[in-house]
Amino acid sequence: TPVSFGLTFAADNGMYVDFAVSGGTGKHDGWAIANAPTTICGGTNCGNTASREEDFKRSDVALIFGASRLNPDSGIAGTFYAGLKAGNTTLGAKNAGLLWTEETFDTAGLVFGGGASFPIASGRAGSVGVNAGLGLMGAKWKDNTGFDIKAKTAVGFSFGVNYTYPITSNFGVTVDYKGNSYSYEFDNAGTPFKVNETINALGATLYAKF
Repeated sequence: TPVSFGLTFAADNGMYVDFAVSGGTGKHDGWAIANAPTTICGGTNCGNTASREEDFKRSDVALIFGASRLNPDSGIAGTFYAGLKAGNTTLGAKNAGLLWTEETFDTAGLVFGGGASFPIASGRAGSVGVNAGLGLMGAKWKDNTGFDIKAKTAVGFSFGVNYTYPITSNFGVTVDYKGNSYSYEFDNAGTPFKVNETINALGATLYAKF
């Protein structure tokens, strides 16, 4: 159940700066199965008891710099961007019978990519947009007993599809589906393990132009 906020400054020459933050809470079932196999404990298990629901928190922040260009004849617009992205995931483990009761997973790094927007009925019925990007990220996994380890390698990709409908010339709505998928490799004192982070989201956004 995330809450998001975004602010974009766009210049007449197509250059833009975009700032976005989001945060939310929920439940996770990572410890729902007793003695669940997990790579972080050497590929066997951490000796957990079954806990079907644990607290979950997620926050993200991104600062993006980009440039867009519109083809006045076709109405098709293209964009390229680069920027910084960071995220924090907190996973509760209060009822899992483990030495730790909370884990956090922090990521930060460089993202870059591009996208395109295609008008429908010369823009009168809105537009459809697609985008894709790559991320070179750093990651840290830690818990509240002192365990702390950084990833050796981390790379991933993102994608998005959206539909924008302009209710007026300065106000409208965007419906979008987006996803991120990253893979992080760790080496825990000679015992390697991998964390795969995949996030998908479907949302609707009201926008206003000034």
